[in-house]
Amino acid sequence: MRKSVFTEFFCLCAAVFSTAVICIGAVLLVVSCENYKVDKFDYLSRRSGMLLDATFSSVEKNGRVDTEDLKNIYGSMSEYIGSDITLIDSDGVALVCSEASPCSHTGKKIEKPTLDRITENGLYELSSLDGFYDSDYFIYSQKINLNGQKYYILAKIKVNKLPEYMLGITVTLIITAAVIMSIALIIVYTSTKRLLTPIREMTMAARRFGEGDFSRKLHISDENELGFLANSLNEMAASLEEIEETRKSFISNVSHELKTPMTTIGGFIDGILDGTIPEEQHHHYLKIVSKEVNRLARLVRSMLNISKYEAGELKLSTEDFDILPYIVQTLMSFEKRIEEKNIDIQGLDTDAFRVNADPDLIQQVIYNLIENAVKFVNTDGYIRFAFYEEENGMRSVSIRNSGDGLNEKEISKVFERFYKTDESRGIDPGGVGLGLSIVSSIMKLHDGKIVVTSEPKQYAEFTFSLKKALGDRR
Repeated sequence: MRKSVFTEFFCLCAAVFSTAVICIGAVLLVVSCENYKVDKFDYLSRRSGMLLDATFSSVEKNGRVDTEDLKNIYGSMSEYIGSDITLIDSDGVALVCSEASPCSHTGKKIEKPTLDRITENGLYELSSLDGFYDSDYFIYSQKINLNGQKYYILAKIKVNKLPEYMLGITVTLIITAAVIMSIALIIVYTSTKRLLTPIREMTMAARRFGEGDFSRKLHISDENELGFLANSLNEMAASLEEIEETRKSFISNVSHELKTPMTTIGGFIDGILDGTIPEEQHHHYLKIVSKEVNRLARLVRSMLNISKYEAGELKLSTEDFDILPYIVQTLMSFEKRIEEKNIDIQGLDTDAFRVNADPDLIQQVIYNLIENAVKFVNTDGYIRFAFYEEENGMRSVSIRNSGDGLNEKEISKVFERFYKTDESRGIDPGGVGLGLSIVSSIMKLHDGKIVVTSEPKQYAEFTFSLKKALGDRR
């Protein structure tokens, strides 16, 4: 049978409280017993002066140890102080006793080792004096000198009140413990139930999240660890919901991007094979098929690069190099389109700009950013490059193109996979919307950054930063 956390926690608290009460009760019983003994010994100590004075007075009055006189004195004092009094001679034999004759220890003798423990300062103990008495008593004993002879005076109190005293203490402790336990367990029950209610809610929420239902969020306002955990679960749910939407969008976009060229390729190939397309137009349509195949190849290659980055398989091979020749070389590959749009290239009249990075991956960054700039620059517009040092030891390259630019919504989404602005869908129907996502991944791999700024209807600018060349650091 599976126990709930509530049951386990409640039982644990009950066990801890019970153990604590039992331990405290046991300590109190021991302390109470010791205090009871101390009280009795203290009582005997206060009465011991009376015993000694009465004994010395009798000897002084009679000039000797008068057993009859002392017996009468001890008998009277025994009733007053509530203890039995005995005078022992130097041999350990009872000489005078306050008990009625014959006393219970008549004929008994205290052995010398026991007598030697008794001093002139007095001895207090709970014992039978090694069998001299028939059971344990609270005993006060003291060695005295009478007419040059050693004697021992004893005063004992019965311990039959101790069990009653301990019983009373025990009953009081049990009642007190029961009341405290009841109150404590009620508090524990209420607190535990209140504490575990949010946990139950979070458990149910986690189960819903696991089933893909992110519509209901947790509403736990406690400003403690549970409140923080609830907020974390809500944030996790929001992230999972976003990931799920991204996954659906990704599948939809990939399906669309694959379906369109494959449909085109299949249609033209079938048209050529079944003779629907005249032979003199085969070359034209085969060029279209080739273009679509290249588009599919770019899509697959881009997706593989992103997958490698996310799997941690995209490794860096960094070195110091001048980034300027890579930019010029890339611009040359777009020479025809640059001339068609009459684009003014600015900012390349600069000295060498050396960075430390992976040249192949940075070549891809430069290509994607320049391709993006050439694609969206307006006719008779410009593409402007800028190179500058950052205060944190990084070096930055910005690529600005004139044109329509981006609005705030587009800026926030421009690095997402398959995202294409409404304008770009008409300008570049062959694009797959993965170029800037790949650029962002490569920059993260380099511990660099890329930011985009824009002024609608004026320009869009992408700036990426890389570590400066190791040889240039001072």
